[in-house]
Amino acid sequence: MFIITGASSGIGREIALLLASKYPDKELKLISRRDPKIVDSEWLQYDLSDKHQLHELVSELKQRVHKLDLIVHCAGVMKSQSSSSLSIEDSVESFMVNTIAPLCITSSLSRQLAKARGVAVVISSIASKLDIPGECIYSATKSGLDKGFETLSADLSRLGINFLKVHPVMIDTPMTSQLTESQKDYMHQQRATKKEPTARELAEFIVGLREYSHYATGSSIYFGGIRR
Repeated sequence: MFIITGASSGIGREIALLLASKYPDKELKLISRRDPKIVDSEWLQYDLSDKHQLHELVSELKQRVHKLDLIVHCAGVMKSQSSSSLSIEDSVESFMVNTIAPLCITSSLSRQLAKARGVAVVISSIASKLDIPGECIYSATKSGLDKGFETLSADLSRLGINFLKVHPVMIDTPMTSQLTESQKDYMHQQRATKKEPTARELAEFIVGLREYSHYATGSSIYFGGIRR
């Protein structure tokens, strides 16, 4: 079984489409607020920013999932705002979606992942390592996700679960389309490669990586590179 969060658009949708075409015999569950409309998959409609819905989702998954081969956490929100006027509401929503949900979902499914010697992947960001103007909240949520996932890996990899963090450079998705040109220019300048990767290329990399994850468990992968 495969589970993808944030599957209705961007990176999550590309991963879901690839998995559906490459592994038609595998059960594919897609978690998002909007219908991904991907054939041969099951849509679980949940809003990960709502703690009550997150509780319901975790309960449903624990009851219905027996063995889990792969979970990829792609759901994310980016709330750009001045560092001198951070919104409490936006901060709470961002931490719920970007940090708390992936950590709690992965933790709750650790037994199911262990049964399949499965792979847990989080889509972090190079933003967790950069000081992007106007992205204090987003960078903080991704930094928190990084540390939380590292600790899950340290605690649970002994069960045979493979943990991978992927830090993409800026990729053109509906979420990043809201960035200002100056923010985009800053992130492009931090990329180590000249070529700007696409969401499809990142999806292909992650799906391909699944088969060799045991060689890289616990790793942080900077997709597209980052200037040092």
